[in-house]
Amino acid sequence: MDFQFTEHGTVWTIEAVSDAAITLANENFGIESWQGTPVRFTTDHRPAIALADKLISEGWSVGVSCTFH
Repeated sequence: MDFQFTEHGTVWTIEAVSDAAITLANENFGIESWQGTPVRFTTDHRPAIALADKLISEGWSVGVSCTFH
């Protein structure tokens, strides 16, 4: 798996897992300091879903989990 997306309601955590994903994240994700780092950050569900769709369309593997029941 390259990226792990974790849903916490309307806030999602996105984590780059593989070496290639970490490189992509560090070079391409413009993350504000309050969100975390490019390798592990939080964001609203709308851009998270859009990013997951984009990554999947580019051939990256994406896992999704949910932390609430």
